[in-house]
Amino acid sequence: MGAYTHRRLRAALVFILRPLSLAVLLTLVCRLLFSSSPFPTPKTTSLPPSPKPPTKALVLASTSTLPPSDTAWLSSIPPSWSIHLYNTDLPGVVPIQKGNEAMPYLTYIIDHYASLPDIIFFHHSHATSWHQSLSSLDEVLLLRPQYIQKTGYASPRCLPGCENLIPIADYAVDFDLFHRVGRDVQLASLFDEFVNRSAGERVPERIAAPCCAQFVVTRERVLRRGREWWVRLREWLVATPLGDLESGRLLEWTWHFWMGAGEEFCPEERACRCHLFGIGECEEFFELEGGMGG
Repeated sequence: MGAYTHRRLRAALVFILRPLSLAVLLTLVCRLLFSSSPFPTPKTTSLPPSPKPPTKALVLASTSTLPPSDTAWLSSIPPSWSIHLYNTDLPGVVPIQKGNEAMPYLTYIIDHYASLPDIIFFHHSHATSWHQSLSSLDEVLLLRPQYIQKTGYASPRCLPGCENLIPIADYAVDFDLFHRVGRDVQLASLFDEFVNRSAGERVPERIAAPCCAQFVVTRERVLRRGREWWVRLREWLVATPLGDLESGRLLEWTWHFWMGAGEEFCPEERACRCHLFGIGECEEFFELEGGMGG
């Protein structure tokens, strides 16, 4: 191959490689210039996981003699609720059939103390009763768990003001003398035995709460008292000379106190219906919930 041919081949290669080299150089320069761009690609962030819905239990005091129609409403309870139906007249269900709803309530707390759900609704098994403005089913379906988790305790009975304002005597007697004294002394004696003085509790001068033994409470409120405390209270219920009705009433009047809701638990009616069930013009009440804590 002659010198002329070599020169032409070299010239052709230079002609081809020069723009290619320039393109590579420009690519490198661009990468260097724009790798720290003032407009970096935004990082993708995942949304925080939604909070888990609270675990819930419906604890019901009942007897096997009730007609099936009385408890038919339980078939409509959503599966998010675990149902614990205590037929107190059946053998082995509770230590003794005494104290109305109190015995199954205490038995549930004691037996499930180590694995309580977030929210517990203690209730009778009837579909409705004279003291309810809503049916039992609606009380469960409409219940606002987020409110219970903020406040710790509630009664489903919403009233204009306090009912059952009960004075407490200023002295106590032995439990075996309960049948000889009135309600005020019985309550004083019960409080005297079971208040937690080391936590600052004292025997109240009076108590008040909506009627009847239905209430919603959080696990944390139940756990404020040790399991042995609840065992002692049930042992008192078993041993007291008071009958079924009287012993059950004493605990019915004091559940709110034992669950940390204070001496007088009397929420305003409109607030109660809004906070608990979302019934009514509720915006102002919902706004208040942000500052609540259980």
